[in-house]
Amino acid sequence: MQAAVTHPETEQNEAPQLSERSMIFRRCKAAFQEIQKHGTPPDPTTYALWYAYVARTPPAVTVAVDKLLASGRALDRYELAEIHREFLAENSVDEAQEAIGKEFEESIQDVSELIKSGMSQNAEFCSTLHGIKSTSDAEGGDEDFKVMLTQLVSESLKMAEASSRLSQGLLQTQERVKKLNDELEQARKQSLLDPLTAVSNRRAFEDRMTWQVEDAREHGSTFCLVLADLDEFKRVNDTYGHQTGDEVLKKFASILFEHTKGQDLVARYGGDEFAIVLPNIEITSAYNLMVSIKHKFEGTRMPTNAGHAGSASATASFGISGYKDRRTAEDMVTAADTALSRAKTTGRNRVCAEGLS
Repeated sequence: MQAAVTHPETEQNEAPQLSERSMIFRRCKAAFQEIQKHGTPPDPTTYALWYAYVARTPPAVTVAVDKLLASGRALDRYELAEIHREFLAENSVDEAQEAIGKEFEESIQDVSELIKSGMSQNAEFCSTLHGIKSTSDAEGGDEDFKVMLTQLVSESLKMAEASSRLSQGLLQTQERVKKLNDELEQARKQSLLDPLTAVSNRRAFEDRMTWQVEDAREHGSTFCLVLADLDEFKRVNDTYGHQTGDEVLKKFASILFEHTKGQDLVARYGGDEFAIVLPNIEITSAYNLMVSIKHKFEGTRMPTNAGHAGSASATASFGISGYKDRRTAEDMVTAADTALSRAKTTGRNRVCAEGLS
């Protein structure tokens, strides 16, 4: 059962007559109290998160932090950083996509102006031709013919020049649009990557699980989901420092990625937990694959900084679920998480799969 979470003073309990300045100071004090209470790093990211928590704005931060507190585990800076990045940090990818969108609008405007200019030039040319035709229908001498010929040549040159400008402008716009499409695709890919480990992020994982379940239902295909969690990762951070902890995370992600194939998805699920989607595989084969990865990782040594002698090592536990008829993505995650909990409670550094002893 989840433990009850006691909130710091909230907006509803604060006196209506309290000035905005006093309100800010009270929140600042409450934020530092939360930092001390939970032993989280007093850095700007963590402070901003706790300030939002005590202010209860946005509400999603309160919900996410309460969920971590209710688990009874010590708060990990990686999980806090994930919450900060999701709800508080400015999304550079969204900003990039917005900028690209504006450039698309400018490109469309440029094309519109080019076409408008070409149409105007074409209308003038048609008007001139009609005028020349009207003049030629009337009786006229050689001089009149020469004037009409000169005018026709002049207008034809103008039209040819306008057509050349239009063609060149359209070509440049085409190249610009292609470049913007490439940048937009790159921004889309970046939005689905975890910046620390360079594997997929939780958003990509959730999108893939939705598609994978739909595909399994429609075509009768099978797949497995693995949740992997580093054992006692807080101890690694406390012993060797967060920089070494980052290297451990990156190494684990790298081993997961290297031992999976093209259609598989490796994602950082949150903090020191990873998710692996394995399509077209039975649960026994998935189990054997994770055992191989477990042995590979437990034999890995990571260098530490100058303040610590020797090298750092870590182990991981794995929980596996297999797709069954009518299962949802949430069902798959719950089953894999249950298997992972069994791996943790039975000694860590092991693989557990539903249906397998």
